[in-house]
Amino acid sequence: MDQNMRILIVEDHPEVARWLQGELGHFGWKADVAGTVQLARTMARHQFYQVLLLDIMLPDGDGIELCRQLRRFTNAAIIMVTAKDELADRIQALEDGADDYITKPFAIDELRARIRAVLRRTHGDRGPVLEFHDLRLWPEERTAEQKGKPLDLSRREFELLLVLLENPNRALTRDQLLEKAWGFDFYGESNVVDVTIRRLRDHLDPQSPVSIATLRGIGYMLKYGHD
Repeated sequence: MDQNMRILIVEDHPEVARWLQGELGHFGWKADVAGTVQLARTMARHQFYQVLLLDIMLPDGDGIELCRQLRRFTNAAIIMVTAKDELADRIQALEDGADDYITKPFAIDELRARIRAVLRRTHGDRGPVLEFHDLRLWPEERTAEQKGKPLDLSRREFELLLVLLENPNRALTRDQLLEKAWGFDFYGESNVVDVTIRRLRDHLDPQSPVSIATLRGIGYMLKYGHD
């Protein structure tokens, strides 16, 4: 989880945003910053984030209203990070979809602990996970999802995606994919890899920057970006 964490910081004070971004970066987490409600909404729609850190008082709107809007299309963990400590604000934020609420000032280790606790609560302990941008796969559960939405894969489609996720940004020949996903003793149609790749592509979000690239004369590669 830690090495692939992607977080959106919604904070309009540049010095606070830079501090948070730097501190979270020390944990190996990638953090982006949005200083307005409008930018945060756009970024959350077009990029997969596991965690959203929302200030309440923003220049073009209210963070609690933003939380309500984000909940319509994302399952990311949402933590309100704000100087407002009134009970009414806490209750409203939690009722409108926030998973936790932390008031400024706070220690970065407390925020880190809260992030991990929220992710444990919202996603549960599902065993080891393979992640590549907005794609996640749990080998033990034999489940996969993209942007938080489950992928309904056949057994072979799952095995093929597993091999690709174990080797992101690496060219794999058809023979390698056949050997790893089907096994040494497979006897069947010679184009089974190509057919299964086409079916797997149909399951993936066409708006996602993650794609399975065709490498002519070689095979395939899971990469960030389309052909």
